[in-house]
Amino acid sequence: MESASVDRIESVRQSVPEWVHTGLRLVLVALVAKPALSKVVTYGSSVSFFDAIGMPAPALMVVVAGFIEVAAVVLLLVGIGERVAAVSLVPVMLVAILYVGPDWKNLGVLFGAMGLLVLVTDFDAIWHSVDRRPG
Repeated sequence: MESASVDRIESVRQSVPEWVHTGLRLVLVALVAKPALSKVVTYGSSVSFFDAIGMPAPALMVVVAGFIEVAAVVLLLVGIGERVAAVSLVPVMLVAILYVGPDWKNLGVLFGAMGLLVLVTDFDAIWHSVDRRPG
């Protein structure tokens, strides 16, 4: 049963053209880059905003969110570690939706990151690494 689901998702993944994958990465970069850089460039006002919306430890949260977003943008631009970037963006966007409220950017990044996970995830990766072990 589980194998059929994995095969179905794998066939969908293979039928999606490469330009969709690249386009999704670039859309995520476009949506995340400005807020990520604003957390770094305007740290003080970002801390004030986080404090105003009731975020606990706003100074620390600006650093954490900024680091995660900047790292995700770099990984998506370079095209490596896309799963790591997508997985790291999901909790950041969930917190943003909970504290700021859902808007088209937060929801776009959330659904885009989840879509990227479906497109990039190699379901057999763990078993391939087990097969390659010596002995």
